[in-house]
Amino acid sequence: MKPKKNISQKSSAPKMEKTIRLNKFLSNAGLCSRREADTFIKMGLVQINGKTVTEMGYQIHPTDEVKYDGSRVQQSPPVYLLLNKPKGFVATSQGGKINKSVQELIRSGVTSKVPPVGDMGRPMTGLLLFTNDENIRKKLNNSKKIPMVYQVLLDQAVTKEMMDNLRSGQRVFEHIQKVDAISHINGKSRNEVGVEVHSLSPAVMVKLFAAVGAKVVQMDRVVYGGLTKKDLSRGTWRKLSAKEIGFLKMIS
Repeated sequence: MKPKKNISQKSSAPKMEKTIRLNKFLSNAGLCSRREADTFIKMGLVQINGKTVTEMGYQIHPTDEVKYDGSRVQQSPPVYLLLNKPKGFVATSQGGKINKSVQELIRSGVTSKVPPVGDMGRPMTGLLLFTNDENIRKKLNNSKKIPMVYQVLLDQAVTKEMMDNLRSGQRVFEHIQKVDAISHINGKSRNEVGVEVHSLSPAVMVKLFAAVGAKVVQMDRVVYGGLTKKDLSRGTWRKLSAKEIGFLKMIS
């Protein structure tokens, strides 16, 4: 008679290595989003240990060699940077070769490409967040609850009527957008205002002022989700603290 198997006995088999989905690996490396990674995989641009993989949901091991378009992909730890962007540089999440990209300003602090959260054109200045944490990037890009403060210089004096119209809302990019608060800045001209909003990009802000008949001459983002420019001079960057990262992760 065969002895009964003791189901409480621990298995002597070696512990399985922890695997990770291929699209998540590519996303964590800061190469692209998970959705974009799926597209690259389907196109046959990704190789695992020398073999092309087109299977969705493919799991890779820590020891696997991953290549994208012939170049080896190194999985990078999560990076969170805050830049006080100067004028003349471009921030874009669309990729491609850009003259005077903001990537040039953070190159000394990262060994791999860390994309910005949102876009910012050459004339715009102020706070810009960078991270290769795709979960946070997706959350911040989709959130409507990120508090922001802009200092905006217009081509004309900002009247009470303009402010009232901005508070009540204007149609921008097929949606009604409005500011939470707006006021003139003490010691500045009547052409300059401080504006409090939630999750409005610089591009939306420009269109919003255009909707009330004013042209933006200069715009500076001085607060982003509780992050400020304190001790951060123009053109410099710093790493976020664990407390700041935790705060961003709580934003829904």
